[in-house]
Amino acid sequence: MIKKCLIPLLLTLTSSFVSAAPELISPVEIKFGHFIHVDTIEITGNINASLLRLVDDSLKSNDSDYYVIGDISENTDQNTMTISVDLYDSNEEASSLASVQ
Repeated sequence: MIKKCLIPLLLTLTSSFVSAAPELISPVEIKFGHFIHVDTIEITGNINASLLRLVDDSLKSNDSDYYVIGDISENTDQNTMTISVDLYDSNEEASSLASVQ
């Protein structure tokens, strides 16, 4: 009986400490949603790499909730691409105020 009660408690505790990478979101959702801009970063990688894999790998340890891919530039002389990424967090306060009104 005690074990059945402890399992949900342990799952809750462990899930609250797991840090997930930010999720890709469209610029339109950012424009009309409740989000806070956290930072803009540039990621540089191999021009032949998968764009999403490069971004996802670079953001694995980032604490932001969402990201939007901005500019993408390529340097064929150096075989690199540079991706501008805007990081956002959800603005829970603004979201809850909007639902009250």
